[in-house]
Amino acid sequence: MNFQDQQLTPDQVTALTACMLSTAKIDGVQAAETALIQQFYDGFKQAGMLAFAELDKQALDANVELSRVSTTPEFSDTLISLCLLTGYADGGLSQAERDHVLGFARAVGMNQEGFDAALMTVQDSLLGSLSHLPDAGSVAALAKEL
Repeated sequence: MNFQDQQLTPDQVTALTACMLSTAKIDGVQAAETALIQQFYDGFKQAGMLAFAELDKQALDANVELSRVSTTPEFSDTLISLCLLTGYADGGLSQAERDHVLGFARAVGMNQEGFDAALMTVQDSLLGSLSHLPDAGSVAALAKEL
């Protein structure tokens, strides 16, 4: 998954970041989740936008931030993929995180089939990043857990 090619507005970056933070808070924010979110935000931050630390201190309402942006299918796919990646960043996507992200999917008009496809893409991407490991059995076992 390559999100760097997208042209996102500051409002879209803020909405995506708020949704990622909201997903991370479901099971308690972990350092790996914060690092992923900050990497995304800093990679898309534009002039005039707050530093991540300042943004993180604000009590952003993900649904309010999401309602402020127009959503295209590409944006919706990016939203769901980033939130799923956030959920997986701490080692596993909990059912509560999955349900939370599904709520975002519904909010942007994505149906269950689209959500399932995004989930499979994220899982494939995560497994692909491990495919270079010499222990194929461990990678296969992890695939079953995803």
